[in-house]
Amino acid sequence: MASELCKTISEAKLEKHKNLFLNYRNLHHFPLELLKDEGLQYLERLYMKRNSLTTLPENLAQKLPNLVELYLHSNNIVVVPEAIGSLVKLQFLDLSDNALEIVCPEIGRLRSLRHLRLANNQLKYLPAEVGDLRELQTLDISTNRLITLPERLHMCLSLQYLTADRNHLWYVPRHLCQLPSLNELSMAGNRLAFLPLDLNFLTPISLPKSLLELLHCPLGHCHRCSQPMFTIVYPKLFPLRETPMAGLHQGRTTVSFVAYCCSTQCLQTFDLLS
Repeated sequence: MASELCKTISEAKLEKHKNLFLNYRNLHHFPLELLKDEGLQYLERLYMKRNSLTTLPENLAQKLPNLVELYLHSNNIVVVPEAIGSLVKLQFLDLSDNALEIVCPEIGRLRSLRHLRLANNQLKYLPAEVGDLRELQTLDISTNRLITLPERLHMCLSLQYLTADRNHLWYVPRHLCQLPSLNELSMAGNRLAFLPLDLNFLTPISLPKSLLELLHCPLGHCHRCSQPMFTIVYPKLFPLRETPMAGLHQGRTTVSFVAYCCSTQCLQTFDLLS
């Protein structure tokens, strides 16, 4: 395996490859061959998904200066190191499904970053410097341990898609309403107690229409405890063959039913299979 890896990297150097695929290689350490001599100066996309990496090298940006996309999905990385901030051309960073506990403030130096995926980690907070990512369009921080979101997140003026499902968030920060490009905001499976209904400090024109409607109207009430529901919507299929409704739905054997759920606590008692 080691000789095959060396051969792959040597060919990439010799032929000045822009893409390098090192997925599923059972790597426990960042390959030294990538960092020897001048590194891979032409490399733009590095795929290292589903390995066993625990850290990244400090000279990563020096050896891979033109990196645009870095895929590190499904490794064992605990800390996003300071060195990540030197990848000034990076536009896509995927650190989903790792063991991240800390994201360093230097991530705010990635001024070209457009897509940041940090889902399925152990993060309890995000650094305020995330707000410096003015080109950021997609942020996925779902399935972590976040209690709050950075106050400066509203400075990510290009943000279009924010996914913060399955955390420990108690509220939707009012400053998110100021994001002019936000099209999708998903916060399912949190501990939301209320939404920012007082919008007097904002003009409706500054809000996306869909978000404004969401803030004024809860999605429904929990079918388990009757509390206001702002988080999870589950479809449920009921058989129609032996019911009076069967004749109303020609060609269909099931009908969809929307079940509302207000929190993960109620979700645990929901029986969606019966």
